[in-house]
This record gives sequence, structure tokens and C-alpha cells, in this order.
Amino acid sequence: MERPVLNVVERKEAGKNPLKSIRNEGFVPGVIYGHNKENRNVGIDKRELDRVLTKYGVGSSVELSVDEGMKPAIIKDIHRHVTKQHVLHIDLQELDYNEKVRVKIPVHLLNKQAVESSVSVVQQQVAELEIQAFPQYLPQSIDVDVSTMKFGEPLKIAELAVYKDENVQVLHDAEEIVALITTASKVEAAAATETEEDKLRKLY
Repeated sequence: MERPVLNVVERKEAGKNPLKSIRNEGFVPGVIYGHNKENRNVGIDKRELDRVLTKYGVGSSVELSVDEGMKPAIIKDIHRHVTKQHVLHIDLQELDYNEKVRVKIPVHLLNKQAVESSVSVVQQQVAELEIQAFPQYLPQSIDVDVSTMKFGEPLKIAELAVYKDENVQVLHDAEEIVALITTASKVEAAAATETEEDKLRKLY
């Protein structure tokens, strides 16, 4: 399983504004933490991190190149500038190959165009799946081909390949619906209702 490598350097908290100083040097500040491990402030080359984040995101598995060698980790959080959207800070959780970890992995529905039409669409019910596994068995994402889905036959957790993987424990009910085909009008109505609720929420 492909895991991108991030080269990290120890970050010294020196000066009045250490975060600004390290950013001016072309690094993104970050923190590495883990079970029974001390927190470490680090810096990651901005260009290298931007390149990795074009393909990977929160929940993705990475390898950290540190002074003592390569360490498995997952991206726990990415803090971005509100308007410019560049990365301000990144949180990394160091893992242990001998300890299982619980994470949320994004679910990607592929080939929706094969079953969608002007009157029917694929409605995704589960955007991410919570799983538990040893670091070496963590998938980067859960890709699901929905090209053979039929109206009235929703896709359930139990049908996913990851659910049948003996190295991964899926922490969802087997009968939970991942996706289903519904009429376009129902989706539009649901979206309109949600928009109105959002407007009301802003008033209070």
C-alpha cells in the first residue's frame, strides 16, 4: 500500500514568534503526538507538504522520516488559512506497528455516471467509515464501484470489500446503507430543506 513520505525536522521554539519564523523559512509548523509518546514540534517543507496534500488528506497514512528512522503516522488535522486556504499547521499521530488504531477513512463512490440520469442520482449516506486495524493494513481510502447499482437495492456496509477484509474491523452495523439510487427531485427537495434549516440556524 502506497504511503507518502514526509521529511520532518525538529522545531525549536525560539524568538518572539517562532511559528512566523519557521514559515518564513519555507516550512509548515506541525506537531507529532501518539500513545505513550511525547509531543514533538516539527517543521515540514511547504512545497513537499503541498504536493502530498494534493492527493492525501485527513485520515491518510504517511511515513515520517525523522532522526531515528521511518515512523508510521496518520494525518489527524490540517489547519488552513480561512480565505487563502494555504496550510498553517498540521497535526500528525505517530503509530506503532504493534498497536491497532481507530481511524475514519473517506468513502469514494466511483462510476456514478453509469447509473445516474436526468431523473435518478446516487445518494451517498456514509461519507467516511470508522475502522480499526494495525497501521500496515490501513487503507488510504475506500473506493466503491457503484456502476452496477439498481433502483431499490441500496448498497450496504456488508457488501464493501473492506468489510470482508480479515485484517480490518469495520465499526459500523453491517446493514447500514452506504448509498442508494433515488429520484433527482427528492435530492433537490432535501437540499432545499437543509438550506432553509441553515438559514434559520444563523438567525439564532
